[in-house]
Amino acid sequence: MPTAQDVERVNFFVEERAQDYRQSSFLTLLTDPDTPVETKKATLTYLQPWSNAYQRMISARVVHEPDDGLHALALLHQQEEIGHNIILHRSHPADGSTVFDPIIEACGSWYVDQLSSLPGVHKAAIAHLALEVGCLVMSEAGLVPFPDDAYFALHVVADADHVEMGYEMLRERTDWTADEVIAVLDRAWQVIGVASDRIAECARRDTLA
Repeated sequence: MPTAQDVERVNFFVEERAQDYRQSSFLTLLTDPDTPVETKKATLTYLQPWSNAYQRMISARVVHEPDDGLHALALLHQQEEIGHNIILHRSHPADGSTVFDPIIEACGSWYVDQLSSLPGVHKAAIAHLALEVGCLVMSEAGLVPFPDDAYFALHVVADADHVEMGYEMLRERTDWTADEVIAVLDRAWQVIGVASDRIAECARRDTLA
């Protein structure tokens, strides 16, 4: 049966990954005062398809969760996230379309697949302790160049609560092990890293050529 020490092990792993993420090319691009403003703005264009995919991710979790308790958690999470991609869309110039990038799309599809097929606790873990932690850290960085941005401001507040949902779930459930959850989270954080690096790469490519 999982113990408080197991939850702490998971927390320690997540905090390490969050700290690594703060040093990623995407987040340092946002927080570096020497990064051109146009490059920082360009990241919002490539963040959009990831945000759109996020809506598919959380919907997949709701649809494919048979456990009553975990389904209720997934549904609450979905209800609190609906429409956030629209808020992002309003924060940057829109031409009626969303850019397509195969790497960002593939990363989003990986999450949709995992949130459709993994065991329930594992689905909840990657939703709350990878996606939500990643979004919280990203939003903190995003407020540095965009202090009035509604998308980032909303997530700095909401995502802290969503992260705690994940830890509370681990404290309440007994059908998991720390090794299994950490292994799943490790893969999930790697995918976040790939998607984020691609956002930074595309923003620089488009504005610093």
